[in-house]
Amino acid sequence: MSVPKEQLIYLVSTNNAWKAIVLAMLLSRGDSKANIKQRTLDNLSQVSAEAIVILDKSCITSSILTEISPTQRGGLWLIVNAEQDDEANIANIISLGFSGLITTEFTLEMLARALRTIQNKQLWFSRDAMSTALKILVNSTDACHTSLNDLGTKYTLSCRERQVFSHLINGYSNKEIAQRLHLSPSTVKCHVSSILFKTGKRSRSQINTLLMD
Repeated sequence: MSVPKEQLIYLVSTNNAWKAIVLAMLLSRGDSKANIKQRTLDNLSQVSAEAIVILDKSCITSSILTEISPTQRGGLWLIVNAEQDDEANIANIISLGFSGLITTEFTLEMLARALRTIQNKQLWFSRDAMSTALKILVNSTDACHTSLNDLGTKYTLSCRERQVFSHLINGYSNKEIAQRLHLSPSTVKCHVSSILFKTGKRSRSQINTLLMD
């Protein structure tokens, strides 16, 4: 019988009293092994794909939250001690790559269940928050497709370049794009270079700014 893999959990908070409560709660969990480490945002840049990051929203501003990209940093990020306004912005939070969000009044009650859910590669958001996100997605899909088509025409992107461009916008790596489009990584790399050249952007991180131009 295989030994259960130790779950790596990063705890990001400046509230020492709250951290002590959460650490005691996590260490008392009997359903999984946990290696809990305390970190700051500054030293969480290349997180392993299986690691979970618990981010205490009460210790950061909303503007800082929107600058965090779990898709780029890696790992499975759970926002805790969030505000009601954060739930209203749930579509943007999901698009940034966060795996879950719990508001302050439910954080301690729901934390263990949320961690188990996220550990199983599922999202943890309230039903109301997901409903709001889906409505925004439905309303924005047509506009997004139109915008991508317009950009493809504006920058004379080929059919294949437009496919790669669409995946770049969604934050996929070259390897992921290659798998999705059944291309070799080197071919995708060439398409990305061509897209950057045609759009006048220096790096793939600047691609999303085209939607705001």
